[in-house]
Amino acid sequence: GNGPSGVAVSPVTGLVFVTNFDSNTVSVIDPTTNTVTGSPITVGTAPTGVAVNPVTGEVYVTNFAGDTVSVIS
Repeated sequence: GNGPSGVAVSPVTGLVFVTNFDSNTVSVIDPTTNTVTGSPITVGTAPTGVAVNPVTGEVYVTNFAGDTVSVIS
């Protein structure tokens, strides 16, 4: 995606989640193959921060311009 900003690693799946500020998406990367998995996931406007719930694996993304939080499950 465009304008990568935040990065988080899931302790549940091992996948890496990267927020893309300029394209309003989150890219999912498989670190074992160093490849992006699937298409970027659309979230709110100007995503910045990202965190992963270590128990459920849910991903929380803060959207700077929209003052919202997107949840990826």
